[in-house]
Amino acid sequence: MTNSVCKSWTLVFLRCLFGALIACAIPRKAECQWILQGGKMDGQVHRGLERVYNMQFAAADSIFDSIIAEEPSHPAGYFYRATTMFWRAVTNPDNTTYDAEYKAWLQKSIDRSDSLLEKNPKDIAGLFYKGGAIGMRARIYEYRVGPGDAMDIIQLILGDAKKGVRYLDELEDIIPDNSDILFGRGVYNYYVESEEEQNPTLAPILRTMFATGNKAVGLQMLEMAAQNASYTKVEAKFELMHIYYALEKNYIRAYQLAQDLASHYPNNVQFLHYLGFAAYTENNVAQYDSLYRVMLDRARARRDAYTIRQAREAMFFIGVAQLKKYGGNMDTALYYLYNSDLLSRKINMSGQQDWWVTDAELYMGEAYDVRGDRKNAVLLYQRVLNLPDHNRDHADATNYLHTPYRR
Repeated sequence: MTNSVCKSWTLVFLRCLFGALIACAIPRKAECQWILQGGKMDGQVHRGLERVYNMQFAAADSIFDSIIAEEPSHPAGYFYRATTMFWRAVTNPDNTTYDAEYKAWLQKSIDRSDSLLEKNPKDIAGLFYKGGAIGMRARIYEYRVGPGDAMDIIQLILGDAKKGVRYLDELEDIIPDNSDILFGRGVYNYYVESEEEQNPTLAPILRTMFATGNKAVGLQMLEMAAQNASYTKVEAKFELMHIYYALEKNYIRAYQLAQDLASHYPNNVQFLHYLGFAAYTENNVAQYDSLYRVMLDRARARRDAYTIRQAREAMFFIGVAQLKKYGGNMDTALYYLYNSDLLSRKINMSGQQDWWVTDAELYMGEAYDVRGDRKNAVLLYQRVLNLPDHNRDHADATNYLHTPYRR
Protein backbone atom coordinates (compact mmCIF):
# COMPACT_ATOMS: atom_id res chain seq x y z
CA MET A 1 0.00 0.00 0.00
CA THR A 2 2.76 2.49 0.87
CA ASN A 3 4.39 2.18 -2.55
CA SER A 4 1.22 3.42 -4.18
CA VAL A 5 1.57 6.99 -2.96
CA CYS A 6 4.86 7.64 -4.75
CA LYS A 7 6.05 7.32 -8.33
CA SER A 8 9.46 6.21 -9.50
CA TRP A 9 12.36 7.55 -7.45
CA THR A 10 13.50 9.62 -10.41
CA LEU A 11 10.20 11.46 -10.70
CA VAL A 12 9.92 11.86 -6.93
CA PHE A 13 13.38 13.42 -6.90
CA LEU A 14 12.52 15.78 -9.74
CA ARG A 15 9.24 16.83 -8.17
CA CYS A 16 10.92 17.69 -4.92
CA LEU A 17 13.93 19.40 -6.45
CA PHE A 18 11.55 21.72 -8.26
CA GLY A 19 9.70 22.21 -5.00
CA ALA A 20 12.95 23.50 -3.56
CA LEU A 21 13.23 25.99 -6.40
CA ILE A 22 9.67 27.29 -6.38
CA ALA A 23 8.93 27.31 -2.67
CA CYS A 24 10.95 30.42 -2.03
CA ALA A 25 8.62 32.23 -4.40
CA ILE A 26 5.52 31.31 -2.39
CA PRO A 27 5.04 33.69 0.56
CA ARG A 28 3.01 32.48 3.50
CA LYS A 29 2.74 35.63 5.60
CA ALA A 30 2.88 39.36 5.09
CA GLU A 31 5.10 39.75 8.15
CA CYS A 32 8.02 37.77 6.75
CA GLN A 33 11.81 37.88 6.80
CA TRP A 34 11.93 39.82 3.57
CA ILE A 35 9.43 41.42 1.24
CA LEU A 36 8.93 40.21 -2.30
CA GLN A 37 6.19 42.72 -2.95
CA GLY A 38 5.05 45.44 -0.62
CA GLY A 39 1.81 46.68 0.82
CA LYS A 40 -1.47 45.77 -0.85
CA MET A 41 0.04 43.26 -3.30
CA ASP A 42 1.61 41.20 -0.54
CA GLY A 43 -1.75 40.93 1.21
CA GLN A 44 -3.44 39.95 -2.05
CA VAL A 45 -0.85 37.24 -2.72
CA HIS A 46 -1.34 35.88 0.78
CA ARG A 47 -5.13 35.72 0.40
CA GLY A 48 -4.86 34.16 -3.04
CA LEU A 49 -2.49 31.45 -1.88
CA GLU A 50 -4.69 30.55 1.04
CA ARG A 51 -7.37 29.81 -1.54
CA VAL A 52 -4.96 27.83 -3.72
CA TYR A 53 -3.96 25.68 -0.75
CA ASN A 54 -7.63 25.11 0.00
CA MET A 55 -8.29 24.40 -3.70
CA GLN A 56 -10.68 27.29 -4.27
CA PHE A 57 -9.24 27.93 -7.70
CA ALA A 58 -11.75 30.38 -9.16
CA ALA A 59 -11.44 32.64 -6.11
CA ALA A 60 -7.65 32.47 -6.31
CA ASP A 61 -7.67 33.32 -10.02
CA SER A 62 -9.80 36.40 -9.34
CA ILE A 63 -7.33 37.70 -6.75
CA PHE A 64 -4.28 37.10 -8.95
CA ASP A 65 -6.03 38.73 -11.91
CA SER A 66 -6.50 41.85 -9.80
CA ILE A 67 -2.77 41.88 -9.00
CA ILE A 68 -1.97 41.73 -12.71
CA ALA A 69 -4.41 44.55 -13.46
CA GLU A 70 -2.89 46.77 -10.77
CA GLU A 71 0.79 45.81 -11.27
CA PRO A 72 1.19 44.53 -14.86
CA SER A 73 4.98 44.92 -14.82
CA HIS A 74 5.48 42.75 -11.69
CA PRO A 75 6.05 38.99 -12.13
CA ALA A 76 4.02 37.91 -9.06
CA GLY A 77 0.49 37.88 -10.48
CA TYR A 78 1.49 35.86 -13.53
CA PHE A 79 3.45 33.36 -11.47
CA TYR A 80 0.55 32.67 -9.12
CA ARG A 81 -1.91 32.37 -11.98
CA ALA A 82 0.36 29.58 -13.23
CA THR A 83 0.34 28.07 -9.74
CA THR A 84 -3.42 27.65 -9.78
CA MET A 85 -3.16 26.01 -13.20
CA PHE A 86 -0.50 23.65 -11.85
CA TRP A 87 -2.68 22.54 -8.94
CA ARG A 88 -5.54 21.94 -11.33
CA ALA A 89 -3.23 19.77 -13.44
CA VAL A 90 -1.77 17.66 -10.64
CA THR A 91 -5.17 16.92 -9.11
CA ASN A 92 -6.53 15.90 -12.51
CA PRO A 93 -3.55 14.38 -14.36
CA ASP A 94 -5.72 12.90 -17.10
CA ASN A 95 -6.64 16.38 -18.32
CA THR A 96 -3.87 18.05 -20.34
CA THR A 97 -5.91 21.06 -21.39
CA TYR A 98 -4.31 23.16 -18.65
CA ASP A 99 -0.74 22.75 -19.92
CA ALA A 100 -0.57 25.44 -22.61
CA GLU A 101 -2.11 28.12 -20.40
CA TYR A 102 0.12 27.07 -17.51
CA LYS A 103 3.28 27.51 -19.59
CA ALA A 104 2.06 30.83 -21.02
CA TRP A 105 1.57 32.31 -17.54
CA LEU A 106 5.04 31.16 -16.50
CA GLN A 107 6.64 32.75 -19.55
CA LYS A 108 4.94 36.04 -18.73
CA SER A 109 6.35 35.85 -15.20
CA ILE A 110 9.84 35.10 -16.57
CA ASP A 111 9.61 38.07 -18.95
CA ARG A 112 8.67 40.46 -16.12
CA SER A 113 11.40 39.00 -13.91
CA ASP A 114 13.96 39.59 -16.67
CA SER A 115 12.91 43.23 -16.82
CA LEU A 116 13.54 43.61 -13.08
CA LEU A 117 16.89 41.84 -13.30
CA GLU A 118 18.02 44.03 -16.21
CA LYS A 119 17.63 47.03 -13.93
CA ASN A 120 19.13 45.30 -10.87
CA PRO A 121 20.79 41.84 -11.19
CA LYS A 122 20.23 41.25 -7.47
CA ASP A 123 16.55 42.21 -7.41
CA ILE A 124 15.05 39.72 -4.94
CA ALA A 125 11.63 39.55 -6.58
CA GLY A 126 13.26 39.07 -9.98
CA LEU A 127 15.47 36.25 -8.69
CA PHE A 128 12.64 34.58 -6.79
CA TYR A 129 10.16 34.57 -9.61
CA LYS A 130 12.68 33.80 -12.36
CA GLY A 131 14.01 30.76 -10.50
CA GLY A 132 10.53 29.75 -9.40
CA ALA A 133 9.08 29.96 -12.91
CA ILE A 134 11.93 27.90 -14.37
CA GLY A 135 11.35 25.22 -11.73
CA MET A 136 7.61 25.24 -12.35
CA ARG A 137 8.12 25.08 -16.12
CA ALA A 138 10.07 21.86 -15.78
CA ARG A 139 7.90 20.41 -13.05
CA ILE A 140 4.89 19.77 -15.26
CA TYR A 141 6.85 17.12 -17.20
CA GLU A 142 6.70 14.81 -14.20
CA TYR A 143 3.01 14.34 -14.88
CA ARG A 144 3.33 14.05 -18.66
CA VAL A 145 6.40 11.82 -19.17
CA GLY A 146 5.73 8.54 -20.95
CA PRO A 147 7.73 5.31 -20.82
CA GLY A 148 9.22 5.83 -24.27
CA ASP A 149 10.73 9.25 -23.70
CA ALA A 150 11.67 9.08 -20.02
CA MET A 151 15.42 9.72 -20.26
CA ASP A 152 15.07 12.51 -22.84
CA ILE A 153 12.54 14.26 -20.62
CA ILE A 154 14.64 13.69 -17.50
CA GLN A 155 17.69 15.31 -19.09
CA LEU A 156 15.56 18.24 -20.27
CA ILE A 157 14.11 18.65 -16.78
CA LEU A 158 17.49 18.45 -15.10
CA GLY A 159 18.73 21.22 -17.38
CA ASP A 160 15.99 23.52 -16.10
CA ALA A 161 16.65 22.33 -12.55
CA LYS A 162 20.32 23.30 -12.84
CA LYS A 163 19.32 26.80 -13.97
CA GLY A 164 16.91 27.08 -11.06
CA VAL A 165 19.55 26.03 -8.53
CA ARG A 166 21.70 28.96 -9.68
CA TYR A 167 18.98 31.38 -8.60
CA LEU A 168 18.67 29.56 -5.27
CA ASP A 169 22.43 30.05 -4.76
CA GLU A 170 22.19 33.76 -5.56
CA LEU A 171 19.33 34.21 -3.11
CA GLU A 172 21.27 32.44 -0.37
CA ASP A 173 24.15 34.86 -0.89
CA ILE A 174 21.78 37.81 -0.43
CA ILE A 175 19.73 36.38 2.48
CA PRO A 176 21.93 33.84 4.32
CA ASP A 177 20.81 31.89 7.42
CA ASN A 178 17.21 32.15 6.33
CA SER A 179 14.69 29.51 7.43
CA ASP A 180 12.90 29.58 4.09
CA ILE A 181 16.12 28.89 2.22
CA LEU A 182 16.56 25.91 4.57
CA PHE A 183 13.52 24.35 2.94
CA GLY A 184 15.15 24.42 -0.49
CA ARG A 185 18.44 23.13 0.85
CA GLY A 186 16.71 20.44 2.91
CA VAL A 187 14.79 19.07 -0.07
CA TYR A 188 17.93 19.22 -2.18
CA ASN A 189 20.08 17.36 0.37
CA TYR A 190 17.54 14.63 1.03
CA TYR A 191 16.61 13.79 -2.53
CA VAL A 192 20.02 14.03 -4.19
CA GLU A 193 21.41 11.34 -1.88
CA SER A 194 18.21 9.27 -2.05
CA GLU A 195 18.12 9.33 -5.83
CA GLU A 196 21.75 8.29 -6.13
CA GLU A 197 21.03 5.36 -3.80
CA GLN A 198 17.87 4.22 -5.55
CA ASN A 199 18.75 4.94 -9.17
CA PRO A 200 22.46 4.29 -9.84
CA THR A 201 21.98 4.81 -13.59
CA LEU A 202 21.01 8.43 -12.98
CA ALA A 203 23.78 9.05 -10.42
CA PRO A 204 26.49 9.99 -12.98
CA ILE A 205 24.19 12.62 -14.50
CA LEU A 206 23.38 14.03 -11.07
CA ARG A 207 27.03 14.22 -10.08
CA THR A 208 27.92 16.26 -13.15
CA MET A 209 25.11 18.75 -12.47
CA PHE A 210 24.71 18.96 -8.67
CA ALA A 211 26.73 18.72 -5.49
CA THR A 212 26.34 15.67 -3.24
CA GLY A 213 23.50 15.48 -0.73
CA ASN A 214 22.93 14.18 2.79
CA LYS A 215 19.57 12.71 3.81
CA ALA A 216 19.99 13.18 7.57
CA VAL A 217 20.99 16.82 7.16
CA GLY A 218 18.13 17.32 4.73
CA LEU A 219 15.58 16.07 7.24
CA GLN A 220 16.98 18.36 9.94
CA MET A 221 16.73 21.36 7.62
CA LEU A 222 13.17 20.50 6.64
CA GLU A 223 12.11 20.12 10.27
CA MET A 224 13.59 23.54 11.05
CA ALA A 225 11.80 25.08 8.08
CA ALA A 226 8.52 23.46 9.17
CA GLN A 227 8.89 25.16 12.55
CA ASN A 228 10.44 28.52 11.70
CA ALA A 229 9.98 29.44 8.04
CA SER A 230 7.82 32.39 7.13
CA TYR A 231 7.24 31.64 3.46
CA THR A 232 7.58 27.86 3.16
CA LYS A 233 6.17 26.37 6.36
CA VAL A 234 3.31 24.60 4.57
CA GLU A 235 5.59 23.31 1.81
CA ALA A 236 8.09 21.98 4.37
CA LYS A 237 5.36 20.15 6.28
CA PHE A 238 3.94 18.70 3.08
CA GLU A 239 7.35 17.45 1.94
CA LEU A 240 8.13 15.98 5.36
CA MET A 241 4.76 14.23 5.37
CA HIS A 242 5.58 12.61 2.04
CA ILE A 243 9.12 11.65 3.07
CA TYR A 244 8.11 10.17 6.42
CA TYR A 245 5.19 8.22 4.99
CA ALA A 246 6.43 6.94 1.65
CA LEU A 247 10.20 6.84 2.11
CA GLU A 248 11.25 6.75 5.78
CA LYS A 249 8.24 4.67 6.93
CA ASN A 250 7.89 6.89 10.02
CA TYR A 251 4.11 6.65 10.00
CA ILE A 252 3.50 8.32 13.34
CA ARG A 253 5.25 11.55 12.29
CA ALA A 254 3.56 11.44 8.89
CA TYR A 255 0.20 11.08 10.61
CA GLN A 256 0.89 14.11 12.83
CA LEU A 257 1.82 16.27 9.85
CA ALA A 258 -1.19 15.10 7.83
CA GLN A 259 -3.55 15.97 10.67
CA ASP A 260 -1.98 19.43 11.01
CA LEU A 261 -2.21 20.25 7.29
CA ALA A 262 -5.71 18.87 6.82
CA SER A 263 -6.99 20.81 9.82
CA HIS A 264 -5.73 24.10 8.33
CA TYR A 265 -6.77 23.33 4.72
CA PRO A 266 -9.73 20.94 5.00
CA ASN A 267 -10.60 21.12 1.29
CA ASN A 268 -7.11 20.23 0.05
CA VAL A 269 -7.48 16.83 -1.54
CA GLN A 270 -3.73 16.11 -1.40
CA PHE A 271 -3.63 16.68 2.35
CA LEU A 272 -6.76 14.56 2.83
CA HIS A 273 -5.24 11.84 0.66
CA TYR A 274 -2.21 11.55 2.92
CA LEU A 275 -4.31 11.78 6.07
CA GLY A 276 -6.51 8.96 4.80
CA PHE A 277 -3.52 6.76 3.92
CA ALA A 278 -1.85 7.52 7.27
CA ALA A 279 -5.07 6.74 9.18
CA TYR A 280 -5.30 3.45 7.25
CA THR A 281 -1.70 2.59 8.11
CA GLU A 282 -2.35 3.41 11.77
CA ASN A 283 -5.52 1.26 11.62
CA ASN A 284 -7.73 4.19 12.62
CA VAL A 285 -10.77 2.77 10.85
CA ALA A 286 -13.26 5.32 12.17
CA GLN A 287 -11.16 8.23 10.95
CA TYR A 288 -10.50 7.05 7.41
CA ASP A 289 -14.09 5.86 7.03
CA SER A 290 -15.37 9.31 8.00
CA LEU A 291 -12.76 11.19 5.95
CA TYR A 292 -13.42 9.25 2.76
CA ARG A 293 -17.17 9.74 3.03
CA VAL A 294 -16.49 13.48 2.96
CA MET A 295 -14.19 13.04 -0.05
CA LEU A 296 -16.82 10.99 -1.89
CA ASP A 297 -19.50 13.60 -1.27
CA ARG A 298 -17.20 16.29 -2.69
CA ALA A 299 -16.38 14.19 -5.74
CA ARG A 300 -20.07 13.62 -6.40
CA ALA A 301 -20.63 17.38 -6.07
CA ARG A 302 -17.81 17.94 -8.63
CA ARG A 303 -15.83 20.29 -6.42
CA ASP A 304 -12.57 21.68 -7.75
CA ALA A 305 -9.84 18.99 -7.62
CA TYR A 306 -12.28 16.19 -6.74
CA THR A 307 -12.41 13.91 -9.77
CA ILE A 308 -13.06 10.29 -10.67
CA ARG A 309 -9.74 9.43 -9.02
CA GLN A 310 -10.86 10.82 -5.68
CA ALA A 311 -14.20 9.01 -6.01
CA ARG A 312 -12.33 5.76 -6.70
CA GLU A 313 -10.06 6.23 -3.70
CA ALA A 314 -12.95 7.13 -1.38
CA MET A 315 -15.07 4.14 -2.43
CA PHE A 316 -12.13 1.80 -1.97
CA PHE A 317 -11.43 2.84 1.62
CA ILE A 318 -15.08 3.09 2.64
CA GLY A 319 -15.41 -0.50 1.49
CA VAL A 320 -12.28 -1.53 3.36
CA ALA A 321 -13.57 0.18 6.51
CA GLN A 322 -16.78 -1.84 6.36
CA LEU A 323 -14.72 -5.01 5.97
CA LYS A 324 -12.37 -4.21 8.83
CA LYS A 325 -14.55 -2.62 11.49
CA TYR A 326 -16.52 -4.56 14.08
CA GLY A 327 -20.09 -5.01 12.92
CA GLY A 328 -19.31 -3.87 9.37
CA ASN A 329 -21.83 -4.68 6.67
CA MET A 330 -20.40 -6.95 3.96
CA ASP A 331 -23.04 -5.99 1.41
CA THR A 332 -22.00 -2.35 1.87
CA ALA A 333 -18.32 -3.30 1.66
CA LEU A 334 -18.92 -5.16 -1.61
CA TYR A 335 -20.92 -2.25 -3.06
CA TYR A 336 -18.13 0.26 -2.50
CA LEU A 337 -15.28 -2.07 -3.47
CA TYR A 338 -17.09 -3.14 -6.64
CA ASN A 339 -17.68 0.48 -7.69
CA SER A 340 -14.08 1.40 -6.86
CA ASP A 341 -12.99 -1.49 -9.10
CA LEU A 342 -15.22 -0.21 -11.94
CA LEU A 343 -13.81 3.31 -11.65
CA SER A 344 -10.25 1.97 -11.63
CA ARG A 345 -10.86 0.06 -14.82
CA LYS A 346 -12.34 3.19 -16.39
CA ILE A 347 -9.29 5.21 -15.34
CA ASN A 348 -6.88 2.57 -16.63
CA MET A 349 -8.88 2.03 -19.84
CA SER A 350 -7.01 -0.53 -21.97
CA GLY A 351 -3.76 -0.26 -20.03
CA GLN A 352 -2.39 -2.59 -17.37
CA GLN A 353 -4.50 -2.73 -14.24
CA ASP A 354 -2.94 -1.06 -11.19
CA TRP A 355 -2.89 -1.95 -7.51
CA TRP A 356 -6.31 -0.41 -6.92
CA VAL A 357 -7.92 -3.17 -8.99
CA THR A 358 -5.88 -6.01 -7.49
CA ASP A 359 -6.45 -4.88 -3.90
CA ALA A 360 -10.16 -4.17 -4.46
CA GLU A 361 -10.76 -7.67 -5.82
CA LEU A 362 -8.75 -9.27 -3.00
CA TYR A 363 -10.83 -7.37 -0.43
CA MET A 364 -14.02 -8.36 -2.26
CA GLY A 365 -12.97 -11.99 -1.89
CA GLU A 366 -12.43 -11.42 1.83
CA ALA A 367 -15.86 -9.81 2.15
CA TYR A 368 -17.49 -12.81 0.46
CA ASP A 369 -15.65 -15.12 2.89
CA VAL A 370 -16.87 -13.12 5.90
CA ARG A 371 -20.41 -13.31 4.47
CA GLY A 372 -20.05 -17.07 4.09
CA ASP A 373 -20.18 -17.06 0.28
CA ARG A 374 -17.21 -19.30 -0.40
CA LYS A 375 -18.02 -19.81 -4.10
CA ASN A 376 -17.72 -16.10 -4.93
CA ALA A 377 -14.74 -15.70 -2.58
CA VAL A 378 -12.82 -18.37 -4.50
CA LEU A 379 -13.79 -16.76 -7.80
CA LEU A 380 -12.36 -13.41 -6.67
CA TYR A 381 -9.12 -14.94 -5.33
CA GLN A 382 -8.62 -16.68 -8.67
CA ARG A 383 -9.19 -13.38 -10.47
CA VAL A 384 -6.52 -11.76 -8.28
CA LEU A 385 -3.99 -14.35 -9.42
CA ASN A 386 -4.59 -13.23 -13.01
CA LEU A 387 -3.95 -9.57 -12.17
CA PRO A 388 -0.56 -7.86 -11.66
CA ASP A 389 0.85 -8.66 -8.22
CA HIS A 390 0.94 -5.65 -5.91
CA ASN A 391 1.52 -5.55 -2.15
CA ARG A 392 1.85 -9.37 -1.93
CA ASP A 393 -1.74 -9.82 -3.13
CA HIS A 394 -0.94 -13.08 -4.95
CA ALA A 395 0.43 -14.62 -1.76
CA ASP A 396 -2.67 -13.57 0.20
CA ALA A 397 -5.03 -14.84 -2.51
CA THR A 398 -3.22 -18.21 -2.63
CA ASN A 399 -3.43 -18.50 1.15
CA TYR A 400 -7.17 -17.69 1.19
CA LEU A 401 -7.85 -20.23 -1.55
CA HIS A 402 -6.64 -22.86 0.90
CA THR A 403 -7.94 -21.30 4.12
CA PRO A 404 -10.95 -18.92 4.05
CA TYR A 405 -10.33 -15.38 5.24
CA ARG A 406 -11.47 -14.61 8.77
CA ARG A 407 -11.48 -11.25 10.51
